[in-house]
Amino acid sequence: MRARVAVSTLDAANAAIILVFGLFLFSIQDIIIKYFSTHYSVLQIVFVRGMIALGLLLLMVKFSRETISLKSKRPLLMILRGLLGFCSYTTYYLAVAAMPLAEVVSITFTMPLFVTAMSALILGEKVGIRRWCAVFIGFAGVVIILSPSGEFNSLAVGFAFIAALTYASQTIITRFLGDHDHPLTIAYNAILVFTIASGILSLLIVTGLITITSDHPSLAFFARAWVMPTEVDLVLMLAIGFIAAVGFYCLSKAYCSSDASAVAPFEFTYILWAVVFGYLFWNEVPGPTTIIGVFVLVSSSLYIWYRERRIQHSETALVPAQAAEIPQQEQT
Repeated sequence: MRARVAVSTLDAANAAIILVFGLFLFSIQDIIIKYFSTHYSVLQIVFVRGMIALGLLLLMVKFSRETISLKSKRPLLMILRGLLGFCSYTTYYLAVAAMPLAEVVSITFTMPLFVTAMSALILGEKVGIRRWCAVFIGFAGVVIILSPSGEFNSLAVGFAFIAALTYASQTIITRFLGDHDHPLTIAYNAILVFTIASGILSLLIVTGLITITSDHPSLAFFARAWVMPTEVDLVLMLAIGFIAAVGFYCLSKAYCSSDASAVAPFEFTYILWAVVFGYLFWNEVPGPTTIIGVFVLVSSSLYIWYRERRIQHSETALVPAQAAEIPQQEQT
């Protein structure tokens, strides 16, 4: 048992690097989609992006040195993960359409706290009292961010929290699927579900079975009719298709390679990119309560990671001692 932990320590470091890179790519995607939010439907963006990403993932599977089956060994669980991911992705960008990028990311950053809690309650991973305290402190940071200031759009805030909860649930399911399916299989099926779901919802809107008439930026972004993209916008859609293919693979690989509670705290790097890009492209400057709340939130997540590393280090240190106790004749 402890020998397995020794391997997972190295895996956790590699998984964190992969996760951070994938999140950087998605932060670039945020810029593009926030720009699209006043011109296109979020469902059109998800559909077009999905079609492009599926083709790229098929190429990745074809040229992979491994034999990879795109058929999941847990199809119902894979579909559930895809639907949760679709809900998370869509509601996140509906929130982005109506709120500053850094503030949306700050709210959705409750996801690592949900993941840590779920990893204990659902996956049975060991989460001690100190990390539980860090989780509660992290949610206190969210309360600070949401302190009454009149700066937040209540509907957009709701979308951001839905995005966080569904993303956390998707992450936990990824840990289950990681024992049965290849990360490329998980990424491919997720985007396939995204594409199908966005197509079905678009048809329901076009046929009038779903009718939304509102000037709210989030709802308008959801219900807007599809339009032909310009040449520049088409290139940008190709770009987010590439980002989706590589980014989803990175996230699947990261959460399949290590304990969810060890990897999830690195999601905080997403906030840094959101602040930088929000300022550079839209001159968005976070308010004082947002800055304080983010500091509390990030600190709690970093402490969760620190405790995970300490526990793994103390457990792996016992492995050489155990080996030394094995009689010489048993080692030969």
